[in-house]
Amino acid sequence: MAFVRSDLSRIGGSGNGGATWQYTTTEATSAVVADTNYFANAAAELSAGDILLVIGTTGSTPTGRISYVESNNGTTVVCAAGTVITA
Repeated sequence: MAFVRSDLSRIGGSGNGGATWQYTTTEATSAVVADTNYFANAAAELSAGDILLVIGTTGSTPTGRISYVESNNGTTVVCAAGTVITA
């Protein structure tokens, strides 16, 4: 699946701390953060160091992952593999 801009929401951040974003998808969270340019269409909004909370599904099971933007040169957005959030 492709990135859906309307599924990305800024949920916080100001000052020197960077922004925190939530992205909700029907894809596996590992696929989202592993794709180097998955968030390319949001490159103008995302900055290196921004936190990403990615909520997805694997089969019918909800999954979560916390990641961050490693780099963004204006066209290519690279995210860290992140950490799976478990119950």
